[in-house]
Amino acid sequence: MQKALTARLQGWLKPGRKGKTVGIELQSEGMALAVCDALASAGADSSRADKARFSGMDFLRYEKNTDSAQQLKNWVAGRHLHKAACHVVLGADAYQILLVEPPDVPQEEIRAAIRWRLKDLISIPVDQAAVDVFALPADGIRANKKMVYVVVCESKKIRAIVDMVDEAGLKLESIDINELALRNLMLPLLPPELAERGVALARIRSGAASVYIYRAGNLYLGRSFSLNYNGGLLDSLPEESLALELQRSLDYYERQMGQAPPAVIYVCGEHVSEDKIGEVLKTSLAPRVQWLNPALAMQIDAADLDEALVQRCVAATGAALRRTEVV
Repeated sequence: MQKALTARLQGWLKPGRKGKTVGIELQSEGMALAVCDALASAGADSSRADKARFSGMDFLRYEKNTDSAQQLKNWVAGRHLHKAACHVVLGADAYQILLVEPPDVPQEEIRAAIRWRLKDLISIPVDQAAVDVFALPADGIRANKKMVYVVVCESKKIRAIVDMVDEAGLKLESIDINELALRNLMLPLLPPELAERGVALARIRSGAASVYIYRAGNLYLGRSFSLNYNGGLLDSLPEESLALELQRSLDYYERQMGQAPPAVIYVCGEHVSEDKIGEVLKTSLAPRVQWLNPALAMQIDAADLDEALVQRCVAATGAALRRTEVV
């Protein structure tokens, strides 16, 4: 199974205390946070007793006169989370992810060898980039050649995250990306008999959307596109254009990658509620289209959490669901 991005941070990461785990997604307007009290046991079924238990979610909007490290530190102190394990998800605008053919070198040398190929493909100088690599499954390409996903982020952003989390009093265990953090939330949602079919997730935000397709625990396809949606509480989803973009993704997945369509496409995002998933979207695609209710994958103890907050924290939730060792 694909491992989370760590940007070669092993020397900086330290295990947190057992028990609470904090997931953080660094969004453009603030930090989405989720607190997991206990992970479900490996191989657990979908009953409520075996679900991971979450005690709270929050969104810390960035303040002009307070730096983000201080905001996070205050939040950690208020929730008595000092030394809790922490997994951070990079904001979508903080990294690039590319699908490339790797050089023919031993596995342990791929990360170093692939850097020279990135010069004309990324928007930052290669010597200022943190680079990590994870493989596209072998059956995900028809041409019988190896392909890998390459994740690129500015080294200074990684260092700033490490410093921020350390100052806040948390123990950073991983730095991840949306594509992989959200996988942790998706994996429990398919019954075993549909696991081989896989699952897709469409995450909607103001002006854009992303679709991710997972099968057998691996990311096969990640794609982002523009979408005429303002993200407001009363804004309707542009169902026809969303269905068209999702169909394009499915076509590529089926024809170019040789895969059967996923069993379900879950839809979530900024003020995306169940009533916004209309008949146009449901009937335009072959897979079943369903609103993502995160409560299907976890137990939320705080009854006063509003739906919009839970949707905003889906990637933070996925990060908190990550075990230190991904199996």
